[in-house]
Amino acid sequence: MRNFTPQSKSLGSIISLLTFLFIPALATAHTVGLSWDASTSPNIVGYNIYRGPSANGPYTKINSSLDPNTSYSDTTVQAGDTYFYVTTAVDNQGVESAYSNQSEATIPGGGSGTESALYSFAGGSDPKLPYAGLIFDKAGNLYGTTEFGGTNGQGTVFEITPTSSGWTETVLYNFTGSADGGQPYASLIFDSAGNLYGTTNFGGSSNCNMGCGTIFKLTPGSGGWTESVIYTFTGGNDGREPYARLRFDAAGNLYGTTLLGGNIGSVCSEGCGTIFKLTPGTSGWTESVLYAFQGAGDGAAPYDGLALDAAGNLYGTAYTGGASADGVVFKLSPGTSGWTESVLHTFKGAWDGKYPYGDLILDATGKLYGTAYQGGSGYGVVFQLMLNSNGRWTERVLHSFANAPAGNPVAGLVMDATGNLYGTTMLGATETSCGGGCGTLFKLSPASTGWTYKVVHEFGQGTDGFHPTGDLVLDASGNMYGTTQAGGAQGSGMVFEIQH
Repeated sequence: MRNFTPQSKSLGSIISLLTFLFIPALATAHTVGLSWDASTSPNIVGYNIYRGPSANGPYTKINSSLDPNTSYSDTTVQAGDTYFYVTTAVDNQGVESAYSNQSEATIPGGGSGTESALYSFAGGSDPKLPYAGLIFDKAGNLYGTTEFGGTNGQGTVFEITPTSSGWTETVLYNFTGSADGGQPYASLIFDSAGNLYGTTNFGGSSNCNMGCGTIFKLTPGSGGWTESVIYTFTGGNDGREPYARLRFDAAGNLYGTTLLGGNIGSVCSEGCGTIFKLTPGTSGWTESVLYAFQGAGDGAAPYDGLALDAAGNLYGTAYTGGASADGVVFKLSPGTSGWTESVLHTFKGAWDGKYPYGDLILDATGKLYGTAYQGGSGYGVVFQLMLNSNGRWTERVLHSFANAPAGNPVAGLVMDATGNLYGTTMLGATETSCGGGCGTLFKLSPASTGWTYKVVHEFGQGTDGFHPTGDLVLDASGNMYGTTQAGGAQGSGMVFEIQH
């Protein structure tokens, strides 16, 4: 395509005012209304309108003939999908300009997923505020944690069991906030014997205000589940406040992160966070710090858990730090003399993302996928990191959120057997019953032209809950299960299933 430069004003600035407007048509249809300022260049006879399923193209022309107007209505959009638009100007010689700036439109409609509320928490002595996601056991029961609620108000471990008449909740353990820990944020994991493991943000050692956090184990028995603390953080070099889920390796060692502790000094007054390993032995578990963040180029404050590859390398993100203090993606590699950290990507706080919270996942080819809470269009991104032939990691933004109806992902992603990615956003402004929006569940599908984004469900409708923050889990049929921090029939959060 040849470029045409208007004489009196550049086309880029003219069509920087390209905007869109949702126009409800029929009950099942939507229209995107586009408008732009007219070019002031001589001999402009019309405009072409292009649309693509992914940011930055490729685009396909959607007008059948040259449009002499400065507005266009796209009536072929589908509910829940996202589209990207650009326009060009054409002169009387048929010379077409370069693309204008890009505008994005996400079509509302609640998505195509059918949601069921499996359990709504009541608060009080019942659990409250399930921040984390869920896990399945072999029998199809779901397990999770809540940050608050329970008999002591310090959080719980719960089980949701399917029955012929619905799902039944059982509280397996009520934290006290003392030596046993308190206020768990993270999801749980199973070992091969059916024991549950997790972390608490607080409780344990009194060296820290409210406690420095613990790692716990829940063992099933004929009389119920028994909790034991397998490690208590001291808040010093060993770390404090383990927010994230744990990870087992093949030898039965546990790996995790702490938000604070480690290197305590002028850069991070309470420590920049650690990566730790717990090794089982005949006399208990031994903790070792594999890496303590410096808070500079290597990052600080790792909120999320770790991904483990077949070679034993660990991958994760740090919420802040890096050259722009907007967070990093890191790798920790084992060696004969210890573990070595390398930064794979430093977020710049612009289009590439800012403030990664959620867990990373690895696909079968070694690509990394994750989310960032901000950046992109301002409301967060989904990103991919790929190792190139030159040994360098390159980031690719798969989707940039634009607030309506989805914004600000906190959770990580889950991938199905065909390579589709699913995740949630905590906020999003289409449903106005929640401050900052109620959140969404979304799907990203790989295609030859890029990744296609679709809203599967919008939260905040009726009593289905809002503000999802935990990772999703899929069953064998591809149905998705998760939690919302708030809402539900009783206002203290809920467990949901979405069939898709």
